[in-house]
Amino acid sequence: MNNIITVALSKLDADPRNVRKTYGAEGIESLATNIRADGYRLLQNIVVRKGDKKGRYFVVAGGRRLAALNLLAEAGEIAKDYPVECKEREGEIATEISLAENVMREEMHPVDQYEAFDALAKQGKDIADIAARFGTTEIIVRKRLALARVSPILLQQFRDEDMSFAQLSAFTVSDDHERQVTVWHSLPSWNREPHSIRRALTEEMIPATDKRVQFIGGLVTYEEAGGSVKRDLFDDRNAGYAMDAALVEKLVAEKLEALGHRSRRRLEMGRVLPDRARRLSCDEAPLSGGYPSFRGRSGGA
Repeated sequence: MNNIITVALSKLDADPRNVRKTYGAEGIESLATNIRADGYRLLQNIVVRKGDKKGRYFVVAGGRRLAALNLLAEAGEIAKDYPVECKEREGEIATEISLAENVMREEMHPVDQYEAFDALAKQGKDIADIAARFGTTEIIVRKRLALARVSPILLQQFRDEDMSFAQLSAFTVSDDHERQVTVWHSLPSWNREPHSIRRALTEEMIPATDKRVQFIGGLVTYEEAGGSVKRDLFDDRNAGYAMDAALVEKLVAEKLEALGHRSRRRLEMGRVLPDRARRLSCDEAPLSGGYPSFRGRSGGA
């Protein structure tokens, strides 16, 4: 039996035979956001079996979807008797169905995610909308969309499991597909760590951690001067790369010149103040009454 039936949300109960008993609150909220974004419709029907009481049903597969719908009902976004389309199955195989759904499920491939997100982005959807639609975070969407920078040749190699996701992500620091492929093939197999790939691709860039960039006040100062920056969403240790080495050197020279000017001013002031102090000590030695004594000057009483 595999009938499609419509059941009121208030008539659906968690199945004690469901192998999955624990759901994270954050995951339920994300799923509720996803359901809301799709007009409160479920992409996949809940699987149910008849309950112990007449008219009630146990949810064999789809416990998270049930929890998300109940969350939306509690918030007043849908009615408590909201109609839910379900697949009815025999109770004897309830545990097997639940186990199959929770154990055999495979996460969506990262490149497939990228292509799905990219299609929505080209339709004009913004990052927040895409994240809500797929029940994920905005940073995940940004990281997947960053794969657009990677050569299709390397994307296919990742699909073929010839490289890891960490290695693939390292190529997002460059937009030059030809150079990416060249770097991949030029690095020996034992030296294809993500940091080696990044280093090979950014030889002409200056990282935010470079002492010159830090000396001028960081990438903010560099960007204010009109410099372009390449961001690496997959490297939490680095805020990005300065693409214009000549501009960095110019800003360094200007700051050194400004510091040199201030140093000369301090040096000149340092010379003037001691001279004045010596004149005061020689010509204006105060008496005990607090009035200066002008020694070495001629004049009668």
